[in-house]
Amino acid sequence: MKKKNAVFEDVLRSISRYFVVLVIAVVIFICCSGIRFVKSGEVALVLRFGKLVGNTYEEQVHEPGILFAFPYIIDEVVIVPTETVMERTVKTHYTNGYMTTLRNNGYVITGDSNIAVMQVSVKYTITDPVAYALNVNNVDSIIDASVSNAMLERAACTDFDDIMTTGKEKYSSEVKALAQKNLNKNGAGITLSTVELTTVSAPEEVRSIYEQVNTASVNAEKMIKEANQYRDNTLIKARAEANATVSDANSQHAQSVSSANADLASFWGMLEEFEANPEVVKTRVHSEKTAAILSKIGKIYVVKDGDNTIIIK
Repeated sequence: MKKKNAVFEDVLRSISRYFVVLVIAVVIFICCSGIRFVKSGEVALVLRFGKLVGNTYEEQVHEPGILFAFPYIIDEVVIVPTETVMERTVKTHYTNGYMTTLRNNGYVITGDSNIAVMQVSVKYTITDPVAYALNVNNVDSIIDASVSNAMLERAACTDFDDIMTTGKEKYSSEVKALAQKNLNKNGAGITLSTVELTTVSAPEEVRSIYEQVNTASVNAEKMIKEANQYRDNTLIKARAEANATVSDANSQHAQSVSSANADLASFWGMLEEFEANPEVVKTRVHSEKTAAILSKIGKIYVVKDGDNTIIIK
């Protein structure tokens, strides 16, 4: 009996020792749980019994480094990535398939009463870590809600063809602005950097028809662009030819006027001489003209009087 009691006492002492070690380990773990390492590109906030610690922004937001806080049961350390660009694809208005039951599928109604299915890619950063930590419980849900509401509102003011073709960038820009307004109103501390419309189409039942219309619109725009380019090139060439023709005409005009003025001056000079000595001027002019004519003749054959035969060798 004494032997059994001794064994029981040894087991109890062993359990007591292990229990004490376990309690000490738990206490050490709890005490060290307040020590956090804040990485580069992150900031940390401390919630003490659910209340943010610090009276100013500088006291509330802890920069990268070692952070000492009370154990987890007292303080909660919230790590916020402020320099990371995060991306989220919003698919709340997208359906890949037939929409036989609209109630169970995502879609939007456009300004011209058409149905469109679409999804957007959203990139955002956390610019106000205090507002983010206090007001955002599920970042994906608030992004989806803000962007989805903006998509619905802007789609109701935009025609389907515009969203499908040339109005994509404008629609995305308007959705971004409106979604950002919603986020700011809710104090989310999130800034949207880009909102890109990645997929937009008609429901599967009429998708092929809309694709044909879209292709025709694209081809029409291409033809218009080519026609405008041909027009511009033709106008440039025509203007160049017109300028060259006008330049040549002006040059010929200047030369003709100069030549006419020279002939006129020569005529007036000869007239004065003729009035003074008409016979001398007649003889001189006759000689000059005869010499000019003879200078243009290659060979001269002299025919004697009474000889009607000309032999050309």
